[in-house]
Amino acid sequence: MKIFMGVILALVLLRVEGGKPSIGYCDHSSCFTAHAGTLDFNSAQKSCESKRGSLMTVRTPEANSLISNLLTGFSGHFWIGLIHRGESCSDPSLDLKGYTWITGDEPSLTFFENWKNKDSVCSQRCVSITKDDPQWAERHCNDATDVEGYLCEHQNTNKCTQLTSESSVLYETPFGFSKHDLGEVPHSSNATRLDLGTKYICLEGEWLKAPWNCEVYKGGCEHDCDKRNNSYICTCPPGYKLESNAVSCGKAQDDPCHKAGCSHSCLSKGKDYACLCGSGFALDVDGKTCKDINECDDRLCPGKYFHCVNMIGGFECRCMNGFKKELDICIDDDECESGPCDHSCNNTIGSYHCECWEGYKVSSEDRHICALYCPQWECPAVDCDPNNPFQCNCPRGFILEERPTGLICTDIDECEMLYCDQHCRNIIGGYICSCDEGFTVFGSTKCLKTDIVNGSGTSTTIDLFTPISLTPTEIPSSMSTAGLAGTIVVCSAVVMFLMACLVLHLMKCCRTIENLILAKSCNEDVHDLQQVTTGK
Repeated sequence: MKIFMGVILALVLLRVEGGKPSIGYCDHSSCFTAHAGTLDFNSAQKSCESKRGSLMTVRTPEANSLISNLLTGFSGHFWIGLIHRGESCSDPSLDLKGYTWITGDEPSLTFFENWKNKDSVCSQRCVSITKDDPQWAERHCNDATDVEGYLCEHQNTNKCTQLTSESSVLYETPFGFSKHDLGEVPHSSNATRLDLGTKYICLEGEWLKAPWNCEVYKGGCEHDCDKRNNSYICTCPPGYKLESNAVSCGKAQDDPCHKAGCSHSCLSKGKDYACLCGSGFALDVDGKTCKDINECDDRLCPGKYFHCVNMIGGFECRCMNGFKKELDICIDDDECESGPCDHSCNNTIGSYHCECWEGYKVSSEDRHICALYCPQWECPAVDCDPNNPFQCNCPRGFILEERPTGLICTDIDECEMLYCDQHCRNIIGGYICSCDEGFTVFGSTKCLKTDIVNGSGTSTTIDLFTPISLTPTEIPSSMSTAGLAGTIVVCSAVVMFLMACLVLHLMKCCRTIENLILAKSCNEDVHDLQQVTTGK
């Protein structure tokens, strides 16, 4: 099992971006591939690393001789794994002119050199070669001009020898290239005998005949693979039967499966047939359709804090919300580590909750935010601007006022603003609308006849209005006296109403009437009371 999981991981890591090589060679303990792509040096190296390799190191004349064949059909420059990491110029008196192979090998261990220019070169820190001129040319690492691609080198460990066969064998390597003649076959390569169609896979230096584990290349099957009784078999679509090589599908003659209509696979029994389903599925009542089995109905995931999640054709054991998987157990996920709360965070088993400092409370709209809070009709103003002492923060539903003793936040009597259709009761930081008998509160402030409300299908009403709060970090917008005058000019239709309210609320609401009356008069359904500044 560990072997197969290792192969799966290797295949996932190898199937990444980058030109797929059409030519590749394996020599002793390494395989080499050429990839097309206009990339700078660092991007080319990252692409090789994603394929579990590195840019090619050319340490021997034999490795150098492979370059011409690798670059068949290419004409531009290709990066190799030489880089100058120092700030000084390259020095011909040093091994490799002061360059090092990107794999970290010591220059003194490499005696082969093939420089195009043996003089000292400055600022150019990387190396490229071409098919027609495999000598090493120094160039800027971020210069992709004339660069057509890069050469990768992969470790060839746990390799297999050639298959013994009287016919030709096609080898498909995990590095993206295929060859009919490959002396040293890389680990997890596929091999197909072209005469019989039988397939093999190289695992840990040994050849394994198909079908193998379905999770690796579909077990080597042409159509599909299924696990039955701890073994693997290849399956074919309706109307086809499995060939003698156990992996290929051939068309069946006079096979009843041709017209069976099985959704997964079909098994012929003379003139009769039987529909079969893959793992994780079961035949439906029609005997043809395969329906997903909900394994979670009769399966409990082991361990505390696990729960079962049904998947199409299978299931997964996952950790519950608020927990994370570590090794094979679910442990509490400390959500407070990510700092989700405005003030302080208290982690609990499987969850967390936010707490606020004195003078604040958790917002009813967002449990992560702390809003200013005042449990009384009046509270001291907070967060005053040192450059403008009249620019302060007040809790929602309060207004800043200047008193002989200083600035305070005092509750706004929203009932004086005539929001409610019928009856209004002012409360700290808000208000409550109510209606006469036979009426029902609708939309927080309206009173509609109860039979109309019931006729509309509405069964729930809201009678407590809570204004929208600002976050503690926001400074509410303000409007100056000049702004009020400008607003009166623009909304000339509400001047008379505005003047009446100014007289009515001169002592308390003069600083908010410009916002509140405009919102009411212009038919804007705005109930959020904004804080304003006051002048001396």
